[in-house]
Amino acid sequence: MPGDVIGTIALMLAAGFVARLAADLLRLPPMLLLLGAGALLGPDLLGWLDAPLQAAGVQVLFTLGVAFILFHGALGLSAALLGRVALGLALLVVPGVVLTAGVVAVAATAAFGVDPLTGFLIGAVLAPTDPAILIPLFDRLRVRRKVAQTIVAESALNDVTGAVLALAVATAVVNEETSLGDPVVEFLADVGVSTVVGLAFGVVLSLVVSSSRIGAWREAAAIAVVAVVAASWVSIDFAGGSGYIGAFLTGLVVANVERLGLVMRPQEREEVRFTAALAADVVVLLVFITLGANLPFGAIADELLPALAVVATLVLVARPLAVLACLLPDRRAGWSRNELAFVAWTRETGVVPAALAGLLIATGVPGADRIQVVVALALVATLVVQATTKAWLARRLGLLEAPSPPTAGRRL
Repeated sequence: MPGDVIGTIALMLAAGFVARLAADLLRLPPMLLLLGAGALLGPDLLGWLDAPLQAAGVQVLFTLGVAFILFHGALGLSAALLGRVALGLALLVVPGVVLTAGVVAVAATAAFGVDPLTGFLIGAVLAPTDPAILIPLFDRLRVRRKVAQTIVAESALNDVTGAVLALAVATAVVNEETSLGDPVVEFLADVGVSTVVGLAFGVVLSLVVSSSRIGAWREAAAIAVVAVVAASWVSIDFAGGSGYIGAFLTGLVVANVERLGLVMRPQEREEVRFTAALAADVVVLLVFITLGANLPFGAIADELLPALAVVATLVLVARPLAVLACLLPDRRAGWSRNELAFVAWTRETGVVPAALAGLLIATGVPGADRIQVVVALALVATLVVQATTKAWLARRLGLLEAPSPPTAGRRL
């Protein structure tokens, strides 16, 4: 009923407001307190909030909502800087995801006693890092720009590759296939479609909010952002790709609009940024309270030891291996040992794996309940252990930059 929906949203917003105040006082990542607030309100404790991952509204939040987080994150990225780390970034978001999934698959197959394809599905679901955690986190930290922008870009792009790979492998599991050939081909095709359409929508949004004659929506940049991000998601989904990469690439093109030979006036640029930041702020709040309300405490207790083995392999083995294998060959970027160590410790799990787990449960994929348990444990463990230590580690490794004096028109 409409009243129930309104009441649920009001409860989540109120809880989110209190959680963020507490996070500021305690100097903890807000996502950790939001997760705790959701767990407190959820069916296992107070029972005031019922928002299952399979619900249509939650799926919209985890798809279109997260697209706005990705769009917002891309607006702070420099194409010139990313160009200098392009090789390592490309390796991280495609072969790095496959390598991570493969290493985790070995642990999952052994720990849970499942077949290798199901183990690979667990690895593929866990492979992406989470922009919903990392974008707000790096907004607060002054980590060296090369490191911060590489991590944010990776989290946006490997969400896409991880999701596409996981869904392709899930299809193989449902159809009882034994080969990974078809899923990998489908994965590459989906990434290609998503990239082309996402870049196209980025050009469209840049044109309609620019100061050129075709900039018909430059006086209504907020409406243009919402319309284009939503349209890109729907179009890419219809074409068989991933709306996540579309939203990210749209934001990246707009952030570097001058490379198209276009001019965006400061007021239009600021309106685009404000709209994206506001949408992302609200979505992050709703997403992490929803995730907290869906933590399967009983199932986690039943599968705790094998799930811990899988999560430990993900954080301590798969991630460092992927970082070393993908970033060391990039001689142009000149990665230092301290930078590599920081990137290797950035392994937060969040929205996309949780959304994938909910989708796999809703579609009846074998082993989806076990995947939900591993994702939930990875979400809690990486938030508690990694997100809370980011500032300390960056300071210890000498990766924090001094605050810059305010400069008119300067872009982060």
